[in-house]
Amino acid sequence: MTNPLLHDNYDCVDEVPLHRVRGNQLGILLSIVTSVLAQQFWILAIPLIIQLISRSYGVKYNLFVRLFAPLFPVSTRTESRELLRFNNLLAILFLIVTLTASLFNLMALAYITLSMLTIAVVLALSGFCFGCFIYFQWKQYLARRSA
Repeated sequence: MTNPLLHDNYDCVDEVPLHRVRGNQLGILLSIVTSVLAQQFWILAIPLIIQLISRSYGVKYNLFVRLFAPLFPVSTRTESRELLRFNNLLAILFLIVTLTASLFNLMALAYITLSMLTIAVVLALSGFCFGCFIYFQWKQYLARRSA
């Protein structure tokens, strides 16, 4: 019997292989670096659109996963879809705030939120999921509040 995680299909599953997660993170990071180096915040609309599509239709339609996941070794380690959706929401919020702030020429706010997203992505690529930590703390807070 073969391991279904090693297949190339992109079916909606509860667990997403880590190499696909890393591919998405790398795509976001490259977009951020390109945007900052070119000093063009509109470039961040690209990862925002990709994340919105991925959130709506699944990882199958995530262009970053398609392009960059093959650069990482195929992994049997996975990440929870629930955590990925939370992290995806955080990335979308950071990108929206950054783009909106730059649109209204609030450059300090734009750079602060972009820095926060960059730190989260770099940490995630390094193996520490800051969004997962925040999610865990939120769940703990809700559990204590309902008890």
